[in-house]
Amino acid sequence: MEALVRDSLFGFLQESGLAGSGGEAAALLMEGLVRVNHRQVRSPRTPLRAGDVVSIVGTRSMAVFGVSPGGVRPVL
Repeated sequence: MEALVRDSLFGFLQESGLAGSGGEAAALLMEGLVRVNHRQVRSPRTPLRAGDVVSIVGTRSMAVFGVSPGGVRPVL
């Protein structure tokens, strides 16, 4: 069974650099520009699992989620 990522999608958008700020993360979500595994998501509380691919429509930006003993980290 895969472990759930501890932080929310909203937090990881900022942590991974896909969004430069909380305001930008919120705007990306509200505009429907965030995809998790190629599916549009709008909820900042979307649960993420290790290996989920998060991308921003109209850019080449993406991050793959991983879990480490210390918490959440982007896996490049």
